[in-house]
Amino acid sequence: MTATSRAPEADGSRGQGKATSGRRRGRRRGVEIRPGSVKEARQQAGLSLGQVAREDISRTAIYFVETGKAKPSIETLQLIADRTGHPLDFFLVGVDGGHLVPAVKLAELERLMAVGDNAGAATVADAALNQKPDPETEARISLIASMANLRLARAVVGRRLAVAARTYFERTGNLYMTAESLGNEAQAASLMQDPAAVQMAEGALATSRSIKPVPQLLESRLLRVLGHALVTFNRWQEAIACYEEAIAIGDVVQDLQQLSLLYSGLSLAHQEMGQLNEATRYAQKALTIHETLQDRLSQARSLNNLGYLLVRIGEFSSARNHLERALHIFEEEQVETRKGDIIHSLAELAYREGDLDSAKRLAMKALDLTTRLGEMGTAAEAHVVMGRIAARTGHEADADREFEAALSAAEAGGGPRLSQVHEAFAEVLESRGDLPRANRHLRRALAASRPAGHGEPESRVAIA
Repeated sequence: MTATSRAPEADGSRGQGKATSGRRRGRRRGVEIRPGSVKEARQQAGLSLGQVAREDISRTAIYFVETGKAKPSIETLQLIADRTGHPLDFFLVGVDGGHLVPAVKLAELERLMAVGDNAGAATVADAALNQKPDPETEARISLIASMANLRLARAVVGRRLAVAARTYFERTGNLYMTAESLGNEAQAASLMQDPAAVQMAEGALATSRSIKPVPQLLESRLLRVLGHALVTFNRWQEAIACYEEAIAIGDVVQDLQQLSLLYSGLSLAHQEMGQLNEATRYAQKALTIHETLQDRLSQARSLNNLGYLLVRIGEFSSARNHLERALHIFEEEQVETRKGDIIHSLAELAYREGDLDSAKRLAMKALDLTTRLGEMGTAAEAHVVMGRIAARTGHEADADREFEAALSAAEAGGGPRLSQVHEAFAEVLESRGDLPRANRHLRRALAASRPAGHGEPESRVAIA
C-alpha cells in the first residue's frame, strides 16, 4: 500500500482561511449599517453600552456607532452581533432586495473559514452566489467556497468552483488569484486521483513565480500542493524536495495547519521510500498538530497513515486502534471521498493477521466504494488484496483475474499504481513457480516506474 491509499489532505479546516490574501491591506472602511439597529439590538438584549463594549471596544465607540457618528468595521460589527445575539444582516443596509453588501459577504466567509466552520462557509457561499453578485465578488466567493468544499472532501464541487474563479481572474489578469484558484483545482484533482493534478500544481506554482516580487507564502503553499500531487502519483523524491523547499521559503512554523500538512506529506513520501523511522516521526508530528487544532478529517487521514505504518512493522493492535478511529471520524462526518483508503488499510491489516474472510469482506467494500467514486488507484489496491487472498487459498484462476482487474484499474487511474501492481503479481507468480510470467511482470514494473522519456512503452504512466 502506498500514498495513493493515504493521499495527502487538502488545506485543513484551520490556517489558510483567507483566500483573498492577495488584496492590498490598508485602513479598513466602515460598514454601512441600518440607522438605529445597534441601539435596538442592545436594548432588545437588555445590555448597557459597557456590557456591549466590554474590554474590546470603548463605550464611546459604541455610542458613536449607535448615533450614526461613526461606521463600525466588520470586526466590530461582528462583536456587537455576537454580544446582542443578532445576525449580521439585522444591522446592514439592504441592497439587492436586502442582501448583504459584497464586502460583508466576503468578510463573513473569511471569518467562518478562519474559525474552521467549513460547512457554514459553504452554505453562506452558496446563498451568496445565488444572489448573483458582481463578477469580481462572485469570483472571490467561488474561490473561498472551493477551499471550504475541499476541506469537506467535496472534490467535485471544489474543483468546479475553483475553475469558475480561475476563469474570471485569468480574464482580468489577476495573477495572484489565478495561482490561488489553480492551486485549488490541483488539490481537487489530487483528491480525485486525476493525473492532471501535477500539471495543474506546476502551472499554479509557475504563475505565482511570475509575480515580482514573488509572494513567498503563496509560493510555499503551492509547493506543498505540488508535493501532495507528486505523492499521490508515487513521485516520492520529487515530493520530498517540494516539501523541503516549502519549509525553507515559507514561515510555516507560525502556521501550524500548513506545517501539519507538510509533515503528513513528508511522512507518506518517506514511507514509500522505505524510510520508516522518518515516516513515523513525521506522521506523529502531523497527528499531534491535527488533534491540537481539532481538524477532524486531517486527523483521520493522519491516523490512517500512522496506522498503516504500524501494520508494516507488525504492531497490529495499535494499528487497528488508529485505523478504526480514522474510520469512525469519516463516518461521523459523513464523508465518502477517500473513505475507501481507510477501509483498504483495514483489509491489509486483516490479511496480515491471517483473517482472510474479514480481509476479503473489507477489500470488496473498499472496491465497491472506490469504483463508484472513480478512485481507481485505491480500487487497484483492493483488487490486489483480493488477488493475494485467492492465491493464498489456492484459487489461481481467481487470483489472476483479480490482478488483471488491478492492472486495468491502475491504468484507468492514470497508472500511479501500475508498477506496484506488476510487482505484487510477479511475487504471486514466483511463489507459484511460474517464473517466465513473473519475470515479464517484473520488467513491466520496472518500465512503469521509470520517468517519461526513457523509451519504455509503459513509462507514460509516470507522467502527471
